[in-house]
Amino acid sequence: MDKKLSAVVISITPFDERGGLDEAALRRQLGRLRESGVSVYVAGSGSGEGYALTPEERDRVLAVAVEELKGKVPVRAMGCEPRLIGEMVDFMRAAQRARVDAAQIFSLDIGHGSKPTVAEMERYYSTVIESTSLPVYLSSHRAAGYFLPLDLVERLVSRYRSIAGIAYSGTDIGYLAELIARVGDRIEVHSAGPANALPVLVLGGNGFMGGEGNLVPGLFASVISAWQAKDMERLRESYGKLIALTAISNRYGGSSMRAMKPLMNAFGLPGGTLRAPRLPVSAAELDDVVQAVLRLQLPGLPPLSAPRPIA
Repeated sequence: MDKKLSAVVISITPFDERGGLDEAALRRQLGRLRESGVSVYVAGSGSGEGYALTPEERDRVLAVAVEELKGKVPVRAMGCEPRLIGEMVDFMRAAQRARVDAAQIFSLDIGHGSKPTVAEMERYYSTVIESTSLPVYLSSHRAAGYFLPLDLVERLVSRYRSIAGIAYSGTDIGYLAELIARVGDRIEVHSAGPANALPVLVLGGNGFMGGEGNLVPGLFASVISAWQAKDMERLRESYGKLIALTAISNRYGGSSMRAMKPLMNAFGLPGGTLRAPRLPVSAAELDDVVQAVLRLQLPGLPPLSAPRPIA
């Protein structure tokens, strides 16, 4: 059976000029992602500014995402790294009420630089997984300050059939290869970020995810379609542009969306504002970002709202 491959975009959450949730802009952005055929996470802690959402706003974001995406492209709830087990259980219950297709269990952050023990992690995942009937995705992310032990991942996958996949954000190709070798025949394995998209595919994984697709979701999708078609020239071009865009984004805040939202606005896309304490890049920095993006000649990118010459 052919392996299911996918590109997953972690959607932004647009806010209006007064800082409120901009539902019209959110629907427009989700529509762009839907039309590109990518899978979508919403309410994520990075690109989605999930930490800034009230419970009521979170629930509304989930509800809107289901209305716009469910049955058309996979729609998943991402959420934030919790300090307490109950926080993630509450998020799972909200995701289940919203009837998303799946939800991610973020790594536990117990605070003050401390890292959970393997026993604490196992208790955390077991409690959260058993609290929901939703398919769940695990996350082994450098932002947590640690990665999930492979033995633990394998035990959990063997114990719980509701685990649908895992995303890995590190740079250790050995870890990635062993992860795919151990569980890749039972669950999806994605790269959290485009950097390891090709290694994941080469090693037998399922694809990649990231926030860069908010600007050009079609570019995300084209990496997967080129790989599936064995079109190496198109793959080289699409992936090269994606990695160049990732490098630009990372220079100006990466998943904080400090540059991404203003960049989207510059091209007439529904970026909206950031919510305090996050602040956008300066006008000079934005001009640098826009010029760098223009030089990439990204497919599917609309004209600038206020055209500028390419430097």
